[in-house]
Parts: sequence; C-alpha cells; structure tokens
Amino acid sequence: MPNLEHLPALLPNGHVQAVIEIPAGTSDKRQYDIATNTFPVDLRNGIPRRIKFLPYPANYGFIPGTRMDKAQGGDGDALDIFVLCAGVASGTVLEVEPIGIIELLDAGERDDKVIALPVDPALRTVEASDILGLPQAARDILVAWLLNYDPEDGAKLVGVRDKAEAMAAIRKWVE
Repeated sequence: MPNLEHLPALLPNGHVQAVIEIPAGTSDKRQYDIATNTFPVDLRNGIPRRIKFLPYPANYGFIPGTRMDKAQGGDGDALDIFVLCAGVASGTVLEVEPIGIIELLDAGERDDKVIALPVDPALRTVEASDILGLPQAARDILVAWLLNYDPEDGAKLVGVRDKAEAMAAIRKWVE
C-alpha cells in the first residue's frame, strides 16, 4: 500500500482526494502513521486521545499531497478536511468536492479545515454547491464543534469562506 500522504491532492477532473483518519460519529482521535500505514489512536502525554465532547460530526482526515508550511504560518501538517457524509472507515480515500473552508488559529498557527462533499452521489447526505448553501445550523454545528472539541487547543475562528477560497487554500498548500 502506498504512503497515503503522497497521493495527489488534485485529480485531473478537478476534484480533490481526501484520506479519512476518523469516521463520523466516533470519538477516538486517530492520526495516520506513515511508517506503518495505519491509523492508530493519537496520544497526548502518553494517553490515548478520546474526544470528551460530542463525537466527530463528519469524517475527518487530510488532503494528501499538501502541507501547511510553518514558515508561512501553517501548522506543518497536511491540510485537514471534513467530509460531510455517513461514517466511512479509517483509511478510506474519497474523491470529494470542496464547498468551503473554516479558517482557524490553533496555538497561533493556521489550522484550517476544508469542508467537502463526496463526489459519489450515493454517499451524500446533504446537497450544497457552496458552504453558504448549507443550512446555517449545519455551518454553526461545524464551527461550534471545532472551537470546543479540544479545550487544550483553544482554537479561534478566523472565518468561514466559500468554495473558491477552499480551492485557493488547497492549491496554496500543495507540495
């Protein structure tokens, strides 16, 4: 199995790839381990991280082939992504359509979250061509969750931006 971080971010058809680390509806914080090509539970101070808030409201993962460069204010990791659909297994690679981005500051570093829908219509649970087309309540839930799921991180909202801004961010961080 190839290193999932080295898959291309952008596909020739204009869609984006997403690697799911954490299925929607779960509480264990998982992170891709390049060395083993697995998705173990993340550790903080040697203790497995379990979100002690509401479970993940969407599938959470990263856009392969991206890196939020620390020299440019990023967190040094791949660009994060929330895929709005029913839970899919860790390690699933989905072809997605970004519809927006939630820009965050976490410990003074940018830690933005692209919001996307699966391209496969059978996987979609909501329809929107842009984040502004999502019901306001759905946007509010995503923002509230991101600002509150990990009180140690103390994330701050910078803004909620549209599809064009999401695509610009993805292109900016492509390695």
